[in-house]
Amino acid sequence: ELARGWRNDPETLPLLKEYARSDKNGDIRQAAVQELAYGWKDDPATLPLLKECMRNDEEEGVRRVAVQALARGWSDDPETLPLLKEYALSNERYEVRQAAVQELARGWRDDPATLPQMKEYARSANYYDVRLAAVQALARGWMDDPETLPLLKERARDDGDYYVRLAAVQELAHGWKDDPETLPLLKYCVRNDHEGDVRQAAVQLLARGWRNDPETLPLLKDRARDDEHE
Repeated sequence: ELARGWRNDPETLPLLKEYARSDKNGDIRQAAVQELAYGWKDDPATLPLLKECMRNDEEEGVRRVAVQALARGWSDDPETLPLLKEYALSNERYEVRQAAVQELARGWRDDPATLPQMKEYARSANYYDVRLAAVQALARGWMDDPETLPLLKERARDDGDYYVRLAAVQELAHGWKDDPETLPLLKYCVRNDHEGDVRQAAVQLLARGWRNDPETLPLLKDRARDDEHE
């Protein structure tokens, strides 16, 4: 309310900077960072403060918000793109890694390096959350790229983390319903994926998108009786 209603009060900006750096409550630091980035973009102290919060804040939510603010408000700053690439691969906080990947895909979609980077992240990033964010970014931002569909199918079958397999299955069902391999892949996941949450998602997608397929009803009955996962 201070930031929005008393922007010109001489105490507002110093208070927000103080809260962003040193308030004991992470939600308050996060709110202060958001308001500074939104309302005081041209203040010379705002950008250094955002970078400081990105690097040093103990709460990952604050660091995530700082990453998003930096990417959206200072895309032309020479440190922004290298920082996002660095954070996508090596930050110790999963929310920060995901935010970095998402912002790269959103803000640098036309950069010729971004698409190859997303493919690399989806296939080989060490952190599952980076692979997941890259899979979603490819499915939503580069649907027509000839490598996107094969890569999603590969991740749906073979990724070592079930969150990534789950995301890939969902994106295939929503974006490639008419591809001749999507339905068989869903049935494969219903029967064979070793993680219950993936089988559950595949069952729901099958029931809602392919109810007229002759195998859907028997498969649902089979899973209702015999699946080991509650």
